[in-house]
Amino acid sequence: MDRKLQKNIECSRNRIETYHQLRATISQAYGKKQLYGHNDIEIDISNQCGRLVALNMICYNSVILSLLRDKCQHNKGAMEKIKKHSPVASQHIHLSGHYKFSGEAHLIDLEALIDELKLD
Repeated sequence: MDRKLQKNIECSRNRIETYHQLRATISQAYGKKQLYGHNDIEIDISNQCGRLVALNMICYNSVILSLLRDKCQHNKGAMEKIKKHSPVASQHIHLSGHYKFSGEAHLIDLEALIDELKLD
């Protein structure tokens, strides 16, 4: 098998495994059984909710990494650090908090937060 093809297959497997680890982290946030249902429809709804949460986390991380890349495009050291981060990371996201989705919306200005960062 061609080495380049073999490396691409390995990278793809690693991405899939990382995604599955993220899904496991999400399902275990409030106890492993809480996201499961009692029948096929509930299980499917639970699965799709977990998928939606995972995709939102990946999108959030991708936006942050993109903003960091734009800010640091002329700083080689910072760019090397950014390249080592994955959009599938979840260490910085608090999954077991109490979230309120009603009332006044307070949007987070990610661009302002990134602008305040001092990267060496």
